Amino acid sequence: MKALKLILVAFVLWGNVLYPHDKILEVGEELSYKVYYGFIKLGEVKFKISSYDASSKKYTATAELKNYEALPLIKINYFFESTMLSKGDSLYSYRFYSSEFKEKDINHIDYVFDYDKGVIIAKSDRNFQNEEKKEIKINEKKRFQDGLSLFYNARIHSLVNKNYIVPVYINSQESTVNYSFNMNKDVVSSDLKSYDMSAVKIIGTAHFIGVFGLTGEFMAWLSDDDARVPLKAKFNVSIGNITLELTSYKKKNWSPPVYDK
Repeated sequence: MKALKLILVAFVLWGNVLYPHDKILEVGEELSYKVYYGFIKLGEVKFKISSYDASSKKYTATAELKNYEALPLIKINYFFESTMLSKGDSLYSYRFYSSEFKEKDINHIDYVFDYDKGVIIAKSDRNFQNEEKKEIKINEKKRFQDGLSLFYNARIHSLVNKNYIVPVYINSQESTVNYSFNMNKDVVSSDLKSYDMSAVKIIGTAHFIGVFGLTGEFMAWLSDDDARVPLKAKFNVSIGNITLELTSYKKKNWSPPVYDK
């Protein structure tokens, strides 16, 4: 009986070590952020993990980025979807799809990452017409992130105190993003909670140009727990520095951890 108990305990511990990111990649998780330029509210971003296929170990996540209608000079309306393969302590992109909604047009981008053949199949069109298709040769050993999978992969990486250089494929170009984590407790205050929240800090550099001209140095604060929920972030974009703050969330049995001095 004692031997059986020891086996069960070992199995549970083994499972916890093998799948430490289960609390990060929780199907149904929804995170909403407000985007600020100084004190001006520019818009909002909503992330959701919509599904997981256990047989293929693929997660699907979506994101919506919109500006507030009260800002006539800024027009941003995007929808992103990423299918991500889970392998060990990392995710990597399997397929990325985006729609950019303009006044009269909808621009689509579709990337399929075929690592076995060493190619990325990239398609683009406007209003589902005049589709352009090309194949980009890649190093078969590389595993890429897209603009959305980065959000989840960095959260998983934050469980280990390392410096990372991560290959990305964004805006039809290969590039990298570098980041590292400070595991010392930091504090985040916002309107989300009445108390100070405990966080770990990530500092990095994006060597690509993303949506709204996002590039260069950035920093973010993730919840100091196994969920590693991003609480706040600062980025450089085309108009200057912007801040993202978590404003609402849907996540099982989770609240931001209290900062304990």
